Amino acid sequence: MGLGRNFRRWGMRAFIAVMVLSPHAASADTITPERITAALSKLELLAEGVVADGGVPGLAIGVVHDDKVVFLKGFGHREAGKPEAVDADTVFQIASLSKPVSATIVAALVSDGVASWDSKIADLDPAFRLSQPYPTSELTVRDLFAHRSGLPGTAGDDLEDIGYDRAEILRRLRFVSPSSSFRAGYSYSNFGLTEGAVAAAKPTGKPWEEIANEKLYRPLGMASTSSRHA
Repeated sequence: MGLGRNFRRWGMRAFIAVMVLSPHAASADTITPERITAALSKLELLAEGVVADGGVPGLAIGVVHDDKVVFLKGFGHREAGKPEAVDADTVFQIASLSKPVSATIVAALVSDGVASWDSKIADLDPAFRLSQPYPTSELTVRDLFAHRSGLPGTAGDDLEDIGYDRAEILRRLRFVSPSSSFRAGYSYSNFGLTEGAVAAAKPTGKPWEEIANEKLYRPLGMASTSSRHA
């Protein structure tokens, strides 16, 4: 709980420090090199402080202004108690930020006509099952991205924690009792959305990781980014 408070406090201070770079905070002619340098100096001090205070073992910051990287630096260590330092090339897991990333990739597949938001999962990935026949037959990509499949929010999370791979976790969702009726309630579901993404990529005959690279990371030049859990 303390870590969360520390990180929220650091995040707000960092936000204030870099607001001077925002076109909404000042007109373009007032965002001078001197203002940028001053803001980045404060940001660097804040980052060093949050690591020193134990808020996080390490972090990396990149700041882009006018389509140019004006700051890129790592702070602290990759893992608490270990010597490897965080640098500008350190790869971080982005947790649930992967959800809008996945939605962007699926949107590209929809634009290409590979699938639609209303494609049925039963057609895209016939092996997938929920605990009840009707939701299994009617479930769509949209349902899973809207978190209205009926799956409980934490379904599958514990299995991931003890080492089950994605394919096995998705297979075992058929044994999970729903927390609400199909399309009748909202329940934030990590592995429900995962199935929606994986299923949308199925018609390509390629794994999700490869599709993510083709549709998003490679076109954007994100050579160090992947959807591989490794």
